[in-house]
Amino acid sequence: MIKRMSSVASLAILAVVVWWFARPVEIIAVHDHNTLLVKNFPLLKSRQIAWWKENKEMIKEKYGIPVQDGEGFYTVYFQGFGEGYRADSGTDEDSDLLCFDDMPGPANCIEKDPLFSVSHSLNVDISYD
Repeated sequence: MIKRMSSVASLAILAVVVWWFARPVEIIAVHDHNTLLVKNFPLLKSRQIAWWKENKEMIKEKYGIPVQDGEGFYTVYFQGFGEGYRADSGTDEDSDLLCFDDMPGPANCIEKDPLFSVSHSLNVDISYD
């Protein structure tokens, strides 16, 4: 009986893990021509890179990102969307906020949650952080 419950519990945990990793990435918003706010972004760096490679053309077509400077340099930032937008109250406790000038306030900030970035330059080609 205990062995059977253990198997059922193991299968349930496995199902939750598979569901967690299979959720599609949601692009919630794009700001400043280089920052994407996302939900369900892959946890593993290898999956993040694979997701970027699979979706970079769609991101370019739909959002016009990345935007290269005159020398071909760009950086694209992926931030977790967390609990959504909130207002900056102008206090030190809001130093963990990332605010966007390309949308009206007061709720034009998110809690900083850097997930991934991809950069290109002539000297380094592509780098992932």
